[in-house]
Amino acid sequence: MTKEGYIKAKEFFNAHKTLKTIAVAWQKGAEILIYLTYPIFLAVLFFQNNSFWYKSMLVCGVGFVAVSIFRHIYNAPRPYQVYDITPIINKNSPGKSMPSRHCFSAAVIATSIMAVNLPLGIALGVLAVSIAVLRVALGVHFIKDVTVGILLGATIGAVQFFI
Repeated sequence: MTKEGYIKAKEFFNAHKTLKTIAVAWQKGAEILIYLTYPIFLAVLFFQNNSFWYKSMLVCGVGFVAVSIFRHIYNAPRPYQVYDITPIINKNSPGKSMPSRHCFSAAVIATSIMAVNLPLGIALGVLAVSIAVLRVALGVHFIKDVTVGILLGATIGAVQFFI
């Protein structure tokens, strides 16, 4: 998205305060729901004596650490740094934009859960995509950041199917 696109999105949300509140709450709520679902998922698998729990923890954990290290080294700027705009979400930390760790985490968790519970995994995948769209619309990520985050999360999550 261009600088003008981010400015128009902010103007739209500022002109429609209720939609702005909903968008911010949806993004945060979807994030929290996915992050709370994952430990419950792992606990259920553990207590069912399903060995998939350790594969999920290993793959998701290693993937998260690898993405975090890459982001730190690559240190891509965020839209509000490049375009000198104020994001809608209260965020002012510099760099570490690529890939979106929120999107990576949501996608890797959704893919992991999809292996055991397809409907729940698909629902979480839809939430992951909504997080991606809103992270861009709310001014904290570029489209490439969230796209790479989702694709990387889904790809790394799929590794669990093969180990």
